[in-house]
Amino acid sequence: MPKQLTKKDVKDAMLSALNPFARAVQLDLLRVNKRFDKVEGGLEEVKSDVAGIKGDVAGIKGDVAGIKGDVAGIKGDVAGIKIRLSGVENDVKWMKDNSSALFTKLDKLISLYEEQKQELLMLGAQFKRLEERVAKLEAGQ
Repeated sequence: MPKQLTKKDVKDAMLSALNPFARAVQLDLLRVNKRFDKVEGGLEEVKSDVAGIKGDVAGIKGDVAGIKGDVAGIKGDVAGIKIRLSGVENDVKWMKDNSSALFTKLDKLISLYEEQKQELLMLGAQFKRLEERVAKLEAGQ
């Protein structure tokens, strides 16, 4: 009669059949763990890079805030320049509008100067003749 199987025999048969499978599963799990370790290492690098990027973004935000302030100052300066330029435009317009009258008055002033110069020359000549006559009269006495 065939030998009866005991619990131990079944257990030994199961262990001997499952041992290679268990070892293969353990090897696969070791490979998976190594891959997870690599992934975790990569994630740590990504975290580090993200932290660096956050710092860069914070710096850029500060720079942008500074630029906004500069732009606001430039806008104020431009507004002031526009106001001053408007005043200059008004002055130039007044000068254009009144330039012909000013030139007319200047021409009159120049002509009066020329006339006065001529009159002074004539007076000088008359004064010389008068001096000559006085000198003759004094010489004749």
